[in-house]
Amino acid sequence: MPTSTPFDAGKEALIIVNPASRSRPKAARLQEAEDWLAEQGWRVARQETEGRGDAITIAGRAAESGVSLVFVCGGDGTLNEAANGLAGSETALAVIPAGTVNIWAREAGLNKKPLEAVQLAAEGVRRRIDLGRAGSRHFLLMAGYGLDAAVTANVSHRVKGTIGAAAYAIASAREVLRYRSARIRLKLDGEEVETEVLLVIAGNTREYAGLTRITPEAFADDGLLDVRIYQGRGKREIMLQGIGTLLRRHRRSKKVLYRRVKRLEMEWETPLPLQLDGEACPDSPSAVSVAPAALWVAVPAGRVNPLFSRPAG
Repeated sequence: MPTSTPFDAGKEALIIVNPASRSRPKAARLQEAEDWLAEQGWRVARQETEGRGDAITIAGRAAESGVSLVFVCGGDGTLNEAANGLAGSETALAVIPAGTVNIWAREAGLNKKPLEAVQLAAEGVRRRIDLGRAGSRHFLLMAGYGLDAAVTANVSHRVKGTIGAAAYAIASAREVLRYRSARIRLKLDGEEVETEVLLVIAGNTREYAGLTRITPEAFADDGLLDVRIYQGRGKREIMLQGIGTLLRRHRRSKKVLYRRVKRLEMEWETPLPLQLDGEACPDSPSAVSVAPAALWVAVPAGRVNPLFSRPAG
């Protein structure tokens, strides 16, 4: 199975636009990118989302109709929805950054203005990457159980739309004062660990919140998830581990376990809150697993990207 291929002639593209995205580009800049695609021989359509879940449906229909490339003009939450719609298909995913942090755009080398992002993707290569899976939902970047999910659930969308990533800092300050750890039994590809847990991150990629890298060793195409388990309890542990993570010292901490696994299972009395790709989830499945080579993505050609374990070809 090839891990990367160029785009063929006779190309068709769809641009999914989330009009609610905080940093969406001006209409003229988006039209400029769309016009460039048309000039290069692409058949281009554009469709806006109207609410949560729309991008899953729109992307799924695009895949069913044989669209070559779906661009998401939105943040990582909209991108997550599109990835769920495209999982297992032959349609590739790319991004026109328009969200608060745009983690995937940074990881893929597409954190650019609309025209340049579109050019790099359309003139780039398709690469197969893994997705994570929690219950019925895929994730592109990470699954986070515990403290960070509690923070995500308590971020005001109104405040987030006004001040961006600073809204997470405000929510984090509140959660540090009230969050409590939980005693959990974890199974990591069969290895069992029972410990007091503050946070569990299962990463498919490297960046975290645009601030640090919790799983800097992760590859998006190795058939594994990189798991970090933050152990401890109370405000002091939360603050110390938070500072250590921001300074990227968590890899040496005895309080932070690290494993690379195909499947993680958790046994608990009360489910931990869960976020997927920065969006709070209404339910909390007790297992996450990897879906190897589940998604095609468009990335710039001719660049070495540490996120990929294998060279293009």
